[in-house]
Amino acid sequence: MKLQQYIQSFYAPLAAEDSYALLRLLALRNKTARGLSDSVGPIDERRLANPPHNLPEPWDGIALRHCACVAALYRNSYQEAYTHQSQVLSLFYRWLPDQSAWCLPVLYLLLGDLRDLAEQADQGTFAATGKMPALEECTRTVSKAFSMCATDRTFKGSESRRVGIYHVACLSLKCYFKVGKPNLCKNIIRAVTSDPKTPPIHDAPLPDQVTWHFYIGMLAFLSGDDTKASEELGWALEHCPAEPARNIELILTYLIPLRLLAAQFPHPTLLAHFPRLHETYSPFIAATRSGNVRAYDERLEWAQPRLVGMSTYLTVERAREGCLRVLFRKAWIASDKSSRIPLSTFRTALELHGVEVDADEVECMVANMISRGFMKGYISHEKQMVVLAKTSPFPSTRP
Repeated sequence: MKLQQYIQSFYAPLAAEDSYALLRLLALRNKTARGLSDSVGPIDERRLANPPHNLPEPWDGIALRHCACVAALYRNSYQEAYTHQSQVLSLFYRWLPDQSAWCLPVLYLLLGDLRDLAEQADQGTFAATGKMPALEECTRTVSKAFSMCATDRTFKGSESRRVGIYHVACLSLKCYFKVGKPNLCKNIIRAVTSDPKTPPIHDAPLPDQVTWHFYIGMLAFLSGDDTKASEELGWALEHCPAEPARNIELILTYLIPLRLLAAQFPHPTLLAHFPRLHETYSPFIAATRSGNVRAYDERLEWAQPRLVGMSTYLTVERAREGCLRVLFRKAWIASDKSSRIPLSTFRTALELHGVEVDADEVECMVANMISRGFMKGYISHEKQMVVLAKTSPFPSTRP
């Protein structure tokens, strides 16, 4: 497609408010883009600074910048492509305030492509310095789009740009997590939830609902709110489309440790679909089921680098109490299910499984088990005795 022909192609969809035709014209990885890269080639900065003004302002500039972006992308010049795409967004933002929700798919496309280009542009810098300057800049660009959706007072109902607030908010959250600044997500979430004009989350498209609940769950996970994290991630898993499977795997990466804390285990057929998760978590599940504390500790040491990389180490370490619960329950059964068990009985059970601890440590373990709901009863420190409830002293799951 020749440049002039490409520019002329914008007239009809802009006049008809046809977002899908604009998506075809502005996508970076389709036949149209490939044709532009072959026929138009690079465009010099002087021409980019002085567009021909054949289209309604600023669309002539957007068209030229897109051509320059495509040309750079297909030369694998990712930093240059990112710069041009960033300029496309700057021009698009000048046009956006006067438009209703019909243009949101175009906004989503431009932002998604900008984020992908930012990650590609940062590859070398991240490998050398661990920093992602392009993605951090991209995060600010996405945040500006969020503000332009959240503050729309011109259009109402389904015509309002507010209907796109969750999609853009989720992209902002994704960027903040990627650059290692999840604490900044709270500002976005507060802006969404505190505004009474924000549409309810259940009105958003299902993929946006799933993403929103996932990141709310992740923030709760990182802050130690296990109950809220489990609820949000559980909702995300239940409603997540089967494809792509990578999304389900990502949810399960954090949901499985949370469920281990509550002595709840995923079905083996579920883990079988995800070899990486099966290798990581199945040994912990097996050790917990059998009460093999030593096997749990050995696996925890082996898996530490991987779990730290996934930010799940501390949760899996705390889930060790579920393994202790099974072992202590076995000790209770071996004691004829007595309601009064010496602390030394639990210490002996640990020693038989190769775990050497002193009396104070055992007492601390039992106290933690009781406080977290894995055991029901109390400790008589003076008599070094555990007094268990007469009914269900070892609940199957935490309250």
